[in-house]
Amino acid sequence: MNASLNEIESLCKKAARGAGLSWGLAEEAGRAARWLSGNGLDGPALLAAQLRLDDGRAYSQLAPDIGSECWERVGSSMCPLICGVALSDYGYLIRENGRILLGKVTCPQLLLPFVSATATQLGIALQLSWRGCILEFSPGAEGVLIQADTFASTHVEGVSCVCIKAASETGQALSGSIAPLATGVHDYLDSLAARTYVPASQASRLSGAGAGLSDNL
Repeated sequence: MNASLNEIESLCKKAARGAGLSWGLAEEAGRAARWLSGNGLDGPALLAAQLRLDDGRAYSQLAPDIGSECWERVGSSMCPLICGVALSDYGYLIRENGRILLGKVTCPQLLLPFVSATATQLGIALQLSWRGCILEFSPGAEGVLIQADTFASTHVEGVSCVCIKAASETGQALSGSIAPLATGVHDYLDSLAARTYVPASQASRLSGAGAGLSDNL
């Protein structure tokens, strides 16, 4: 099915909240899915894959320990949404130290929107890479895929985000039309979103919420 960027963002935000992320993180997830879809990637499918991994896990199991040179979560892989938000919040460390390193991360493509936003925010070019994959982002938000051998990997480690002089003019630009929303992906995200709905009760109906009893008169 076809979906607009607004519809993708709304569905993905609610699904992320239903999977247990805070509303703040859920909003970031929705925006990330929108950015990916607007740049020729399948944002909803990528988010759905990550939410399957996150569902039922505590924030403390998914968040990076930013107190070390390499951000990591001992014993488990980190969520790229949480890492991406942290990278945006601590982007100044890239300017100070020249780089931020990450340990094991799942669905690394979800990092792209955050790196792009950080490049724009700091006004510098950034390179995001892991073994077999290199992407570069300009301050103007243009993204280029330089090496794509492991671009679609679902589990990676040794991720680095480094400051570079300028983004490459060669490679594959991140662009394209919005990918159709697969039925299976939509249904899964919708099932997560449904968890955020408040079930109707006899009290809410009698107090005037929804149709109430007046429709039966």
